[in-house]
Amino acid sequence: MKYIECNHCQKRYPSNRKFEEGALQKKSVRCSSCKKPFQIVVYEVKDGKSQPVEKKAPRDDEKFLNTMIRNARID
Repeated sequence: MKYIECNHCQKRYPSNRKFEEGALQKKSVRCSSCKKPFQIVVYEVKDGKSQPVEKKAPRDDEKFLNTMIRNARID
């Protein structure tokens, strides 16, 4: 189970795909419970323990390869 949590009141919210893709990680949102802003950090429960999920950046060679594939022309 993945979730985000307000660090002020510990209210938990289910995570969604936008949070997990990393686009919104480290951004601030406002808690609907305590109304205070908090930074988005996605947590995952593994073996009964909550751990932050780290978004891994693609390696440079993967970025290059993806760019080449996108820009390839088929004649």
